Amino acid sequence: MINKISLFLSSLVLVILTSCSSEIRFVAWNMEHLAENVGEGCVPRQESDYTELRNFARTLDADVFALQEVESLKAVAKVFPEKDWNIIVSDRPASSSYNCYGNGQKSTQQRVALVIKKGVNFENLGTFKELALDRQGLRYGLMANIINQKDTIEVMSVHLKSGCFVQDYSSSSRRACETFQKQVPLLDTWIEKKIKSDRPFILLGDFNHRIANPDNKLWQVMTEMENKAVVISNSMQDLKGCHPSYPEPIDHILMGAGAEKLQIRGSETVYYFSEKPESMTEEDMLSDHCPIGVELKF
Repeated sequence: MINKISLFLSSLVLVILTSCSSEIRFVAWNMEHLAENVGEGCVPRQESDYTELRNFARTLDADVFALQEVESLKAVAKVFPEKDWNIIVSDRPASSSYNCYGNGQKSTQQRVALVIKKGVNFENLGTFKELALDRQGLRYGLMANIINQKDTIEVMSVHLKSGCFVQDYSSSSRRACETFQKQVPLLDTWIEKKIKSDRPFILLGDFNHRIANPDNKLWQVMTEMENKAVVISNSMQDLKGCHPSYPEPIDHILMGAGAEKLQIRGSETVYYFSEKPESMTEEDMLSDHCPIGVELKF
């Protein structure tokens, strides 16, 4: 009788633990100048383009999107309807527009966003303004807690300075690299604080840097703390980017302080815009970056 009761209690505990866990898919996607109005900006889109983006986003079956290069909440809502999604957009002030290369139109704003499926518990933590270095045009980070019954994971969407694609940013005199170099310690400090306080995190978005290369200086900085190796995983470590001309990825999903232990093995993915990745061309791309994703169980 006692054995039966023990077996029943063990089964009950297993059921309770299982019911408390859920699988959540995180996706990072630079949407390439997503404007809120048809025909505007550096990548002017028609209603049919927004429909294609909306339909494609639905196929990813994700729970949390970290977006880059979006103009506003209204722009995001054209792809992620507010009846289905909670949308948070960086409050970065508008910067001066510039003449778009190739079409002569005026640029729209480039902000980051977090888009969270209705039903997923979250807490809006606001912006990480420091990444903008008090300079017009640089992007803020955007943070939120994703809350489950067992764990809370802090998520930050980022879009770092473009134009510094060398492995060692500190060795370059390019203005872009000088700016990038000032962003690095801010990002590194944010990571170290999460690790020291055992607060699991996911840092994802467009890093504009090839950190999947082990010789990359940014990667080396982020994975060392007080001369000790730090466990941070990069979902793109063994994957290639989708762009036919630029296979080395610059979009990444970094996990640490325990979040990396929650990743479902093999869930790291690059989402191509065609059914057959090997035949995808630039003309098939709905944006100049493909979304990347990873799934966690917590």
